[in-house]
Amino acid sequence: MSLKVIEALKHYTPPPNWPGNIFLLPQDSMAYIHDFIVSHNLRACIELGTGFGATSCIMASAVQELGGGRVITVDKYLHQPVNVKVLMQHVGLEETSIEVIVDILGYNWYMADLIETLTHKGKCTPIFDFCLLDGAHEWEPDALAFTLITRLMKPGGWVVLDDLNFNLRMVPNWSEVFPVYNDRQLDTYQIRRVWDLIVRQHTDFTNFRISHNDRIGWAQKKLHVPNRNLINWMAKKIG
Repeated sequence: MSLKVIEALKHYTPPPNWPGNIFLLPQDSMAYIHDFIVSHNLRACIELGTGFGATSCIMASAVQELGGGRVITVDKYLHQPVNVKVLMQHVGLEETSIEVIVDILGYNWYMADLIETLTHKGKCTPIFDFCLLDGAHEWEPDALAFTLITRLMKPGGWVVLDDLNFNLRMVPNWSEVFPVYNDRQLDTYQIRRVWDLIVRQHTDFTNFRISHNDRIGWAQKKLHVPNRNLINWMAKKIG
């Protein structure tokens, strides 16, 4: 199924003079994500950072192959003239295959609202099996993004971070896109910083690994998160 959708995306003809590229992830990475979702039966998926929507379509095709589920993709903008809705139609996915969230405040505000909605008596009910974080590529928004998505991930669910080996100076027109950024902001591998300082040190996650030429980080939420309050109470009693 993944090859079929990727082939359809490869044969998409963008409007004349459109300067973009729908493949923001390498095609082998997209196929791997598809197969990972299918093989691990991950039916409730969220993508933080839609881009033009090619990876959204891949994730939706994986859930469809499983027999149904939910795919949400969140971004600040619905790009024109090429976007996730256009690509969904091109590859033959139904309109209901992907819930497209456009929020000018970004995915962190969306997740905060979702956590608030799902919180009852001080506890948030997790709803997602799989998350792909491929959005801002900056320390502040994406450190917060991982912190928020941990509340929404079911035990055993996976969070995937793209572009560990990317910095903002790699953007071809970086001086126009980031005119007020300093050298540290431009040259730091900011998603790698999120990975090293936030993800790898999070006590609720395990099975850390990096794939695809040091590009993509994978982390799984532990199946059983210990009750730290109880552990601390017992330690005091024993001590």
